[in-house]
Amino acid sequence: MSRIVASVLSGLICAAAALPVAAQAESAAEFYGKNDVSLVIGYNPGGTYDVYARMAAKYMQKHIPGRPAIVPKNIPGVGGIKAANYLYKQGLRDGSMIGVISQNVALHQVLKHRAVRYDARKFNWIGRMTSAVEATIVWHTVPVKTLADARKRQVVLAATSAKSSTDTNPRLMNAFAGTKFKIVLGYKGTNGSILAMERGEVEGAPAVIQNLVIQKPDWIRDKRIAVLVQYSLKRHPAFPDAPAMVEFGDTPEDKEILSLYGSTAEVGRGLMAPPGVSHDRMEVLRKAFDAMLKDPDFLAEMGQRKMELDPLTGNQVQALITKTLAISPGAAKRAAEARN
Repeated sequence: MSRIVASVLSGLICAAAALPVAAQAESAAEFYGKNDVSLVIGYNPGGTYDVYARMAAKYMQKHIPGRPAIVPKNIPGVGGIKAANYLYKQGLRDGSMIGVISQNVALHQVLKHRAVRYDARKFNWIGRMTSAVEATIVWHTVPVKTLADARKRQVVLAATSAKSSTDTNPRLMNAFAGTKFKIVLGYKGTNGSILAMERGEVEGAPAVIQNLVIQKPDWIRDKRIAVLVQYSLKRHPAFPDAPAMVEFGDTPEDKEILSLYGSTAEVGRGLMAPPGVSHDRMEVLRKAFDAMLKDPDFLAEMGQRKMELDPLTGNQVQALITKTLAISPGAAKRAAEARN
C-alpha cells in the first residue's frame, strides 16, 4: 500500500471516529436553542395532573440552557397508561420529550394490567412537584358522613374505567374494610365523576385532595362534601379526621397490600423522560426542575393559586418506583386478586 493511500485511509478512519464525538459534544444550550420540548400529559385538561404539568411547562423552560419552549400535549386514556406506553415506545430519547404520567405507573405494572406495554424501571424521573392523595368523597345530601357509615349503608360511586384507581380503590375498601361501595363505571375523568355526584346521578366520587384544595375550597369550608377515606400512607393535614387506607386490614399481609396501593400517593405529580435519554441531558432537565422550585415567580404563582408544593428529586422518585416493583410475587398476586 502506498504512503498516499495509507494516509487517505487513516484520515477517513479518524474522521469517522470523530463524528459521534462531535455530535455528542453539542452543548445543552445549542441543542435546546434549536429544539422545543414536548410535554406529554396522560390525563384530560383541568385536573391536577394537567394543572401541575402546565405550571412546570411555564416556569421550567426559564432554567434550561437555550430556553426552549415547553409545549404541553394531552394524551389521556386507560388511567394514564396510554401516555406511559407512548413515551416508552415512541418517546424521543434526545431530551426533547418529557411527560407527566400516572402516579400508579409502577402499581399497574405490579398488577400486570393488560394495557401495560412499558417497564417503569427504565423511565427517567426528573422530579416530583407534590404528593397527590386520592380519596372517596360523598355529597352533603347523602346520609353517609364517615367510613363507618359506609359499612352500614350502600354508597353508589362514580368511576372512570375498570381497574383504574377510581375503580380499584373503593373495591379494596370493600375487601379490607367492609364498606358497601357500589361502583358505576364510564365517567370521563375525575371531573366528570364529580359532576355526576353534583347532579345526583351518583352519591359519591373519586377526588384528589390537592384538587379540592385548589378548585373547591368553598366545598371544604361549607362542608358540602365528606371525605370518607384517603388512599395514602398517612392522613392529609386538610382532612385529619378521614382515615388513610393503611389503617385497615386484619393481618400484616393485608396491611402490606394496602401500603402498596397507598404508596402511589408518594409518586404524586412528577415529571419524567423516556428510557435512553443520555446522562448529561437528564442532568440538564433535573437541574432546571430544581431551579424552578426556587424561582420566586413560580413560588408566588403557586401561592396565589393555593397549589401545594411537596417536592422530591428525580433520584428519590426513581427509588420509590424501584421499591414498588420489588414486591414479592406472592404479595403481588394477592394484591391483584384483592382489587377484583
